Amino acid sequence: MSQEYSFPVGLSANWVNPTQLKPQQSLLNDWLLNTGSLTERLQANSSQFAVQVIGQKKLVPDSSEARLLPDLHKYEWQIREVVLYGDNQPWVYARSVLPDFLCSTKWAGLGTQPLGQRIFNDDQFVRSGFEIAKLACNPINPIQKQTLWARRSVFTMEAYHLLVAEVFLPNCPAYRSGA
Repeated sequence: MSQEYSFPVGLSANWVNPTQLKPQQSLLNDWLLNTGSLTERLQANSSQFAVQVIGQKKLVPDSSEARLLPDLHKYEWQIREVVLYGDNQPWVYARSVLPDFLCSTKWAGLGTQPLGQRIFNDDQFVRSGFEIAKLACNPINPIQKQTLWARRSVFTMEAYHLLVAEVFLPNCPAYRSGA
């Protein structure tokens, strides 16, 4: 299942409001804009689900991420990058920008547990609207040139904000009918 990736992978994209860019497939659009737990949806579409942590450590968010974090200068931040696998295939690359305080307290033992499992099991979190992007290559395999879709949103809990970006990789069921 797991592969070696260099941390941080990073995610360079032209993020836009979903009204500005729409995939042709309605199924893909449903995956991009679904406000439920992506982790649960992936688990429902696979017989075997796993999380590979590429890396997590204190880093400065990039300028695109920084503009979405109103409390950017109040806290230190950790970047967490993972690949979510379904049936031993990489389905989603996720990059999260998390307040260091949450990582060292409430989420200290996160490990390979999906972040979505923690967020969606805590009704204190409120999700913003989505931004979406159309990528020309796979962020975890830049040699692979093909159109991939991504989404990101900000979750707010009390005074904290965190940003979660997810790229639907080529084998993800978001690109298949009937998923």
